[in-house]
Amino acid sequence: MRGGVPGHETRTKVEAAICAEMERQELPHEHRTLHYRVRMKSGKVTKYDPAIVVRRGLILFLVEPCLSLGGAVERATRFLDQHSPEIVMAVVAPKRVAAKLPPESYDELYEEGNVPRLIQRIREQDPLAAVRPFPKRR
Repeated sequence: MRGGVPGHETRTKVEAAICAEMERQELPHEHRTLHYRVRMKSGKVTKYDPAIVVRRGLILFLVEPCLSLGGAVERATRFLDQHSPEIVMAVVAPKRVAAKLPPESYDELYEEGNVPRLIQRIREQDPLAAVRPFPKRR
């Protein structure tokens, strides 16, 4: 799927909406430029290429659309367990999916309608300060 912003390839409508809002708020970002390996509970190693990457100094925001529950949730949980605390996994999901995501599968969670708030939050993050805490649903 081609995103609404020239030069930005997106795979879902949610990713295209995130990209468009980042452009509107003038937040520089990249699509699928980082590549990770994640060891799953089974011992198998799987690839993870974050949909959207935003660099804020030493802090790296990985913005991931999540349209359903499934294997991607386990991969996200394992990724967060295995990688640096300077990485912030921000998940954007429909309300019905967001309500069921386990708190250990994300650092920050936003419903589809709150994309502008997510982008503003990233823009306001001081690149030299600690990552602001995000309250999680329980």
